[in-house]
Amino acid sequence: MSDNTALPVPHGPLEQTVATLAEAYPGLRQTEPSKWGAPLADVQLTPQRTARFSWAGYEVHVIVSHEDHLDREHPDSTALYREVRAHATFLVPRTVQVEGIGHVEWEMTNPRADVAFPVAFAVAAADQADPRFAAAVLSTVAKALAYARHATEHAAVQAERAADEVRWESERPEGVSQRRWLKDKRAERDTPAS
Repeated sequence: MSDNTALPVPHGPLEQTVATLAEAYPGLRQTEPSKWGAPLADVQLTPQRTARFSWAGYEVHVIVSHEDHLDREHPDSTALYREVRAHATFLVPRTVQVEGIGHVEWEMTNPRADVAFPVAFAVAAADQADPRFAAAVLSTVAKALAYARHATEHAAVQAERAADEVRWESERPEGVSQRRWLKDKRAERDTPAS
């Protein structure tokens, strides 16, 4: 494609949402209910009003409510909407190799060791055939994936801080209060270098 050729600008909310998703989450696809070869814009729900999307090892679980009067700012409104909830998960591999601490009668394995991330909420048009409905579902999926990215970054920082505390405890001189030692070490860590 030459530099002089501009990409067509998507017009409706669904087209804009799909274009943004394709850029931010390449390869995002709906996996349940699955419709082989269906475009991302063709959002489908199970009879229980659920859907599942997959991207880069994450699964996003979507639940759509019944039609309801969700406009709390305009109590006289008769417009109906649907609440969309989505949360991302990913499977944690090799949890079976993690050793427990302390006594148990016997170890049990977790058959589905998922990490669940915060739930994203949105309001969608009530009519599932309305392109705005599909746009709202896909937008909520994107928000759930953004929450997962943010939470993963936060978890990495938190894990690093927890590792610091374990290391500091192993370095604590005999006779020094654990509480005082950790307080001093945290202050050292949190003080910017000059």
